[in-house]
Amino acid sequence: MQDRIEQMRTTIRHTLQAISEGRRQVEQIAEATQQEVRILEAEYEEMQQACAEAIARVENLELESRKARQRLAAISRKADGRSEQDMKRVYDEAYELQSALGQWQEREVQLRLRRDEIARRLKAIRVTAQQAEELLIQFSRAAQSLDVDFGDLATTLEDAHLLRIVGMRMLNLQEDERRQLVRTLHDGPMQHLASVSMRMQSADYGRAGDRDVKRDLQERLGNVIHDLRQIVFDLRPPLLDDLGLVPTLKRYAAQWTERHDVATTVTLVGMEARLAPTEKISIFRCVQEALRNVAEHAAARHVEIRLTYGDARLGVEVRDDGVGVSTAEWSEWVENGRLGLMICRQRMAVLGGTLEVYGDNREGASGTRVVMQLPLDRGEQWGA
Repeated sequence: MQDRIEQMRTTIRHTLQAISEGRRQVEQIAEATQQEVRILEAEYEEMQQACAEAIARVENLELESRKARQRLAAISRKADGRSEQDMKRVYDEAYELQSALGQWQEREVQLRLRRDEIARRLKAIRVTAQQAEELLIQFSRAAQSLDVDFGDLATTLEDAHLLRIVGMRMLNLQEDERRQLVRTLHDGPMQHLASVSMRMQSADYGRAGDRDVKRDLQERLGNVIHDLRQIVFDLRPPLLDDLGLVPTLKRYAAQWTERHDVATTVTLVGMEARLAPTEKISIFRCVQEALRNVAEHAAARHVEIRLTYGDARLGVEVRDDGVGVSTAEWSEWVENGRLGLMICRQRMAVLGGTLEVYGDNREGASGTRVVMQLPLDRGEQWGA
């Protein structure tokens, strides 16, 4: 019993570390957002001043152009040779004023459009900054709740059933935080960037230089939107809830292969069974962490992800052909700060499953195997 209590303490400690890391990342997002707000505010102030100057210049040119036309009309009534010379000079002056007036009127229109665009961006980014601040508060509350509610776990946990309930609360808390961050990214920057891109596509740029600028900005915005969508998928893949575990893993493996240039296959053995939401996300996170380790440490050329559904158990194996391990050195990995697979192991333990790491024992083979086992017959275990 004491070992199981200590295991849960380890899980809580790792969860608090994960929350702390998540808070640090959100703080970076909040700081970057505030910096963007300051930049946009300064740019908006500059546009305001530029618009005011353009408006004043247009008004002045309109007045000067009107006077020039009046002078031209007065001179045109004279018939002598000198009047013709004066008429030409005044005509040229009126033409130059009219041309300058047209240019400044166009500049005024462009400045107003730019100012309004900055105002919309500023409004959206301020909303994002506020949401980031709210997320920081939620992170603090979550950490405080874990620390206060479970700080003296040895005196309150009486059996393994209570251990599992606490573990489920922690897993759900982590995923709730991820969902909140996904909503923040999707409803804030992604929506705004997509709106700007659509506006640019509908704009009409007459000059070749402006068209080049438009194409460049559209490409940049497209890259940003693609990156944000990838972040959203990594944090909380929507396919997991819509299509299930196997299609989501296939999609993620394809994207991972494209990023890391390592061939990846996903194989299903048996008939895919229905999993609880926490079970699906836990398996996905563990496979995600295994692939992250392959990318960082294995120098592999091929990875195989095999899911085997039996009558009472789901087996998941992530096998690579890179630099292998002989045995799992959990204590050493934790001391060196490599907590990813340990946290995944705790996830599986909370669900009544296991996660182990082995070297590839096939003849002439090298590489690493991350093997997960999850019970599928859980009626009595979960009190169903």
